[in-house]
Amino acid sequence: MTLKPQKLKAGDLVAIVTPSAPVTKNLMDLFNSGIEFLKKDLGLRVTYTKKIFDKYFYSAGSVEERANDFNLAWQNLEVKMIIMAQGGYSANGLLDKLDYDLIKNNPKIFTGISDGTNLLNAINYKTGLVTYHGPDLLFTFGRSLSPQIKENIYKTFFDGNAGRLEENKDWNNKENKNLKSFHWKTLRAGKSQGKLIGGHLGTLINLIASGYVDSFQDKILFLEGTSADYKIDSYLTVLKLSGVFDKINGLVLGWFEDFSSQGINRRLVRDILLEITSDYNFPILEIGDLGHNVENYVFPLGIKVTLDADNKLIIFDENTVI
Repeated sequence: MTLKPQKLKAGDLVAIVTPSAPVTKNLMDLFNSGIEFLKKDLGLRVTYTKKIFDKYFYSAGSVEERANDFNLAWQNLEVKMIIMAQGGYSANGLLDKLDYDLIKNNPKIFTGISDGTNLLNAINYKTGLVTYHGPDLLFTFGRSLSPQIKENIYKTFFDGNAGRLEENKDWNNKENKNLKSFHWKTLRAGKSQGKLIGGHLGTLINLIASGYVDSFQDKILFLEGTSADYKIDSYLTVLKLSGVFDKINGLVLGWFEDFSSQGINRRLVRDILLEITSDYNFPILEIGDLGHNVENYVFPLGIKVTLDADNKLIIFDENTVI
């Protein structure tokens, strides 16, 4: 059963959490810009605990501290939206420590990216609650946003009718100023429907091993990543061998940051994917608005969409919030 959170309205309270990496001093400019955007541009109120600045090696405190802070955000009945500050490497440590009954009984908008793939998928799987891949505090709301992405964020969370996604004419890479455009590509023609599932490719592979992910049957899989070509080859092969490609109805290939802008001796992700899935006929659309250091469209896990690879469109077939 699909469970959707309430839509946002001006004055609602948003909680910032750090289930993975902490907010460190070198990130404070992005942190402050993100808070300001939420308050001034979206009209929201913001709350967070001092735990988000704690540092335990590469994490924002011990796994018990991070899980407790995360559960407390869901416990706060005034909070309507929970946003990860950023990704990292250790969010999967929380998977067996979350209060899934609490989450199910207090549905809220929950957003994140990268290592957030762990929590987004686990919560959707365990509770049926729609979760939202893409926006985080630092690298989404803390950076400048193009009009098309701002509109998508507002439509997704405030209106509930996201309409359709198409190529963003104002696309750019936040780290490489020489990359100023990305044209959506039909990698395999076709049109299909299914509920969205996916996220960061490397994280998704670990998540499959842990068992905290829904069935891929009849889903539209979306993928982004940060690995070298040989690792991507290995990860995609795992998806094939584990039967994922036998089950999905379509695939959206996003931006692979540590790879897409590399030299001529590296293989393109699209070529690796097409080779590994050569025995399949599901449609594949490659887009630039999904991944690291690019502006992200919101991809709600558990929401039914139509993937029209022929016309380079992703169409939402139901409301994203209620």
